[in-house]
Amino acid sequence: MSLTLKSEIFTRAVADITTPNELELLCKSGSPLRIKHGIDATSPYLHIGHAANLWKIRKLQEYGHKAVILFGDATTQIGDPTGKNKTRPILPKEEINSNIESIRSQVQSILINKPEVYEERRNSEWYGKMDSLEFLRLASMITHANLIERDMFQERIKKGAEITMAEILYPILQGYDSVVLEADMTIIGSDQVFNEHMGRFFQEKFGQSPQVIISLKLVPGLGGGEKMSKSIGNYIGVLDSPKDKFGKAMSMLDDLILPYLEIYTDVAEEEIIKIKNDLEQGSNPRDAKMFFAEKLVERYHGAEIAKQEKQNFISTFSNKEIPADLDVQNVSPGSWDAAELLVHTKLTSSKSEARRLLKQKAVEIDGRILQAGDKNIEIKSGSIIKVGKRKFLKIK
Repeated sequence: MSLTLKSEIFTRAVADITTPNELELLCKSGSPLRIKHGIDATSPYLHIGHAANLWKIRKLQEYGHKAVILFGDATTQIGDPTGKNKTRPILPKEEINSNIESIRSQVQSILINKPEVYEERRNSEWYGKMDSLEFLRLASMITHANLIERDMFQERIKKGAEITMAEILYPILQGYDSVVLEADMTIIGSDQVFNEHMGRFFQEKFGQSPQVIISLKLVPGLGGGEKMSKSIGNYIGVLDSPKDKFGKAMSMLDDLILPYLEIYTDVAEEEIIKIKNDLEQGSNPRDAKMFFAEKLVERYHGAEIAKQEKQNFISTFSNKEIPADLDVQNVSPGSWDAAELLVHTKLTSSKSEARRLLKQKAVEIDGRILQAGDKNIEIKSGSIIKVGKRKFLKIK
């Protein structure tokens, strides 16, 4: 069993490796590696940004290495401030457990679920038993200055925003997870590097070899700017239907085509280079998006369904047809607030996403564009709601 640094596994979509020399030694050891990947259960959904780490781990499983998936049921109650400008709300344990069950099924839909290459843990196994003195001994190994230098803490300090002590101590918990799991490697988004360096620090303190950190590139969500987020509505979900995956992919910014192909598909790099050259020569970005959309759906649902969704998309949007297989939903008669109607019919996941689409004049009912301030939308049986260029719903 030997993986080399020249392997696509350690080059494609990778932002950084800590450290390349340690990785090379691991690959030459001939021993199965324990690859840690932690997921906090703040939501029941994963998007393709989260899944990029899992697909990378899947590649290593195929060589015989073990995925160690850590569900952070304890750390979810504290909240990692990564990418956040405010403290995360605390979820009840029942919701955390429900979220974990949903996430678990999504993880297993990507990874090889065999005991020799797959292990699941929850960090309540050790944090639920750790007494305060033991935790204080951990905390005494690291200084406040080391923790507060984290970039998101510095941003909050500049803005005068609150930072709880629990948030400051969160990296200690994530770091100690690596000790308990005896992680040889972790594969993460580049926003998690600080916490995983804490893992290396604690592993050395406890006499273990420090884990190698493979951090993947972070790219913006569908509309650019921030990374994919359910609250913003700029994401493609693992649980999205093939139709929604295809449609959302077609809505992304042109500048994201190449990085999305690199990170979210297994399309050969030679093919990506060809598409890059074609785009530079003036080819229509729509064709490249359609190629990405088909390959994305193929990865999660198979080639046959991907081809079908491509044909459906061409029929519906290129030929200006209303889909024959319209979703139909019962809605109570009467007047509706526009944003509430979109959330109620599940055409948007949140009111904030609904208001954003309404401001963009991206919502129609029977051909009439809805406005952000519309409060008295009269609906009737047979009405068709259209959101953007890809979502349709028939009211019953």
